[in-house]
Amino acid sequence: SGRRYEQFKSAAEFHQFDAQCRAAVRRAEPILRKYKMPLAIENHKGWRAAELADWVRSTGSEYVGVCLDMVNNVSLIETPQQTIDTLAPMTIFVSFKDIGVDFYDQGLLLSEVPLGEGLFDLPAFVASMQKRNPKMLFQLEMLTRDPLKVPIFTPSYWNVYDEKSPVPPRDLALLIDWVRKNPPKKALPRTSGLTPEQQLALEDELNQRSIDYARAHLPSLA
Repeated sequence: SGRRYEQFKSAAEFHQFDAQCRAAVRRAEPILRKYKMPLAIENHKGWRAAELADWVRSTGSEYVGVCLDMVNNVSLIETPQQTIDTLAPMTIFVSFKDIGVDFYDQGLLLSEVPLGEGLFDLPAFVASMQKRNPKMLFQLEMLTRDPLKVPIFTPSYWNVYDEKSPVPPRDLALLIDWVRKNPPKKALPRTSGLTPEQQLALEDELNQRSIDYARAHLPSLA
């Protein structure tokens, strides 16, 4: 899916899309089971963690699990720890990254940053996931772009939620408090104003910094 708050204009549109996705996975499950091939569904700015967990459990299949993106659900009013706590038990693949967050006038700015330069305790996270599954897969995702704008302070953002998919006020308060208490350690990466060559050089640099950090501090991944 795309970003829930950008792709859809109403909660009804999202629920229709959700039903189509669930039906597609139900159709695929017998093939997954036949060939013993796991399917990892990413929490890609569409489903809140509890919604995705419900979807995975509803399949009743050991071959359907989660591709855990540690960051994406910040855009759906969850702290990373809420997302990890909910989805880790069914995770079979990790979209591995670090994060920087900040405010802008309409909401939140969300950025991937080089490993070790953001807000995660990455060694602890890796250890916890490998304790669950020593063969856990981790894929570095260091996107180099302007910060993603998540307009949580605008009325249109909230059109994709309803009583069937509510956002508890407590979650909004927890997220805002978490962002306030965790300002960026340094300026968030940006590509605006750079030439294509400069953008490529920056992307190479940030990915290399992530690789260097992993080799130094995450020996089980290096």
